[in-house]
Amino acid sequence: MKKDSSNQGFTLVELMVTLAVVAVVISIAAPSFSQMIRDHRLITTANDFMGTLQLARSESIRRGVQVTLLPVDANNWSSGWDVFTDWNRSELRNQAAGNTCAQNQSCFLVQQAALTNGVTIGTGGTLNNGIRFFPSGEMASVNNALVNDTVTFCITGSIARLVTLNSRGSSRVEIGNACP
Repeated sequence: MKKDSSNQGFTLVELMVTLAVVAVVISIAAPSFSQMIRDHRLITTANDFMGTLQLARSESIRRGVQVTLLPVDANNWSSGWDVFTDWNRSELRNQAAGNTCAQNQSCFLVQQAALTNGVTIGTGGTLNNGIRFFPSGEMASVNNALVNDTVTFCITGSIARLVTLNSRGSSRVEIGNACP
């Protein structure tokens, strides 16, 4: 007997069962995706800060001048940060915009906007006011304290990322404890 070719396809029951299975799988996977997004934001912010430190150090060595890294809002790194050449070592933002400044002219190298992704940044205290890089590649805080500090990046529900710095100018990213 010959089958009718117009009766091929899915029944309504089969379609509803398939949609129910897909909905269950998505509801199980969705929370892990949001956690993955939070973790990625945290890692990206810590790596951006690390990149800024490396840029500041290399520019200080290359240009032969102090390069200063300051939080935009005093003692609050989450408000963003500025990196600038500091020929007069004033640690003041009196620079020209752009990074094509002339010799002996201070200029901004990086201006990081305030963080809006839920990441908070804390320091051990030494680095609250800022960081200076010298042409030798070494670093110190803006209040002349030796830098042996950790900058902590947190987002609620994630594992902290730590950027550990020392006065020789080296830094590294590590995994910390759970964020509050």
